[in-house]
Amino acid sequence: MAQLIAALPEEERIILTLFYLKSESADSIAKRLGVPERAVESVLISGRSRLLASLGLDTSKTADKTSDKKAEDHAQEGKQE
Repeated sequence: MAQLIAALPEEERIILTLFYLKSESADSIAKRLGVPERAVESVLISGRSRLLASLGLDTSKTADKTSDKKAEDHAQEGKQE
């Protein structure tokens, strides 16, 4: 998995790492990088799709949106505790 992440374009690698491994919200990442939140959300979708495709897993858009929301909710819960 580390090799797959390392092979991602730099922007995707940074955003996915901050979101999934550091539990930062899309809003927080956007502010940190000085980009619109929607841009971060788009990179989360495309980056995850690229990783899933590399693993031979489903990359449907519906699954992406659901997973993004669940992951963001999880990140927010962690920050509130």
